[in-house]
Amino acid sequence: MRPVLALSIALLACAARPAAPEPSPWPALANDAEIDAALPRLTNWGRWGPADRRGTLNLIVPEAVRAAAALVREGRSVSLAREVSAAHTPGIREPLYEMRRDGPASRDRVGAVWHGFAQTHLDALCHIGAGDRQLYNGVSADAVRPDGCAELGVEVLAQGGITGRGVLLDVAAVRGRALEPGEAVRIVDLEAAEARQQVRVREGDLLAVRTGAGPRNDRDRRAGLHPEVLAWVKARGVAVLLGDGDSDVAPFPALERHASPFHSVAIPHLGLPLVDNAELDVLATTCERLGRWEFLLVIAPWRLQGTTSAPVNPLAIF
Repeated sequence: MRPVLALSIALLACAARPAAPEPSPWPALANDAEIDAALPRLTNWGRWGPADRRGTLNLIVPEAVRAAAALVREGRSVSLAREVSAAHTPGIREPLYEMRRDGPASRDRVGAVWHGFAQTHLDALCHIGAGDRQLYNGVSADAVRPDGCAELGVEVLAQGGITGRGVLLDVAAVRGRALEPGEAVRIVDLEAAEARQQVRVREGDLLAVRTGAGPRNDRDRRAGLHPEVLAWVKARGVAVLLGDGDSDVAPFPALERHASPFHSVAIPHLGLPLVDNAELDVLATTCERLGRWEFLLVIAPWRLQGTTSAPVNPLAIF
């Protein structure tokens, strides 16, 4: 065989061979051991000093808030809170309303356990510890007392409220359907949403991720973020994470100690506040209509001293 012909055949064979996929730049984080090994890279302990109690809210700088305010052009606001009624809201077991009438006046008593899968709430940094003995930034777990959290309570996050550039990544739109409870959002989904929407998540953003599963989520089956996304939100500098569930995917059989990694890692190690059970469907419709997925986002939790969470009514303002 002539050398030129042999070389041509070899080149054609190489061209026909499928290229090997490029290795992912992100750690797999698919089991407890991989998550444990990644914790030194995921932690924000000491990043803002030993006395820090605000976590990733430190990433929201005044310049970013001013830039976010400039996104208000239409003068329209959208609530990201679910409407709650004790009469027909799944997942609420405790009595919510007690109504009283006294002559012409009426008054009521409202009480609830905010954690769970029904009500829109903000998790404080004392909600979950890094193991049994420490909370975010090395605070002793003894700070959690019967009368409330002596440190890292929700009042720390409520002081001044949370205001910044909100970004919606609509994974349900990328997939062409709502995710089913139990399905995981991968990094490739988030970056596909960025490409589709021509937006990029950057440091200090308040990120909302829509799966479309929303109220169909429950304790045993829920759509959420694959644990690999922990490294992505750290690298992008997300300041607050909002989900239409609790951001964790379940079931995830390979996880035991970190069965809910966006709670067991993001809160105590990253110092990342989570907003659970946000209503994101109307927001998605508004973003599609306006052709933009960035907006001013205002989150004002109740100033409840020493509590592990507070109800919120986040407002996206366009």
